[in-house]
Amino acid sequence: MTSVLTDPTGVCNYGLAKIGFRGRIGSLFDGTLAAKKCLDVYGEERDSLLSTGEWDFAERTAVGILLKQAPGTLNPYVTTPWTTAYPALPWLYEYAYPADALEIRTVKKPPFTIPNFDPRYNRFSVDNDTGPQTVPGYTPPVKIILTNVAGAVIVYTGQITDPTDWTPSFTEALASRLGKALAPVLMGLDHAKLAAAEEAHDTAQAAETRG
Repeated sequence: MTSVLTDPTGVCNYGLAKIGFRGRIGSLFDGTLAAKKCLDVYGEERDSLLSTGEWDFAERTAVGILLKQAPGTLNPYVTTPWTTAYPALPWLYEYAYPADALEIRTVKKPPFTIPNFDPRYNRFSVDNDTGPQTVPGYTPPVKIILTNVAGAVIVYTGQITDPTDWTPSFTEALASRLGKALAPVLMGLDHAKLAAAEEAHDTAQAAETRG
């Protein structure tokens, strides 16, 4: 990959070139029709591609932040009626969903001594929690991870937005997806039609400003 593909504008222009679009954008915010359409789809296509493939560069590992746990995990001889202060049944532990996570790959037990080179799969569920039945609760509901693993280690796909952190294969795939998404809108416009559309848009905006 060349240095022109180390920023979103370069990636978008590569996607436009792939579909034979004759123009280029100066930035995602330059106000042209092509830039506006790129801005409409860029973030969504990037995150969708990250989420649907287990890209090595996007793998992140974090110790789970415990939000709730079932009372029996502290003392198995004590029986307590279930309330919203505990994880949803039948789960024992509730962890915060990592802020930069797009997809949870797996939940692992913490390594106490040496790494487990043959780990078992641990069941988990991604859900939303509205909080305890007291004010203020969670508004809107917060995304959480439910599992029966104590001290869980969360492995997930992170939202990697910097193109310099991507692999060439990911950049290539994203440019192709962008081109496919943009083609139906832009490929019917030649330079003259594109210029006329942008001039009409600018004229309308100027009229609104004066009004």
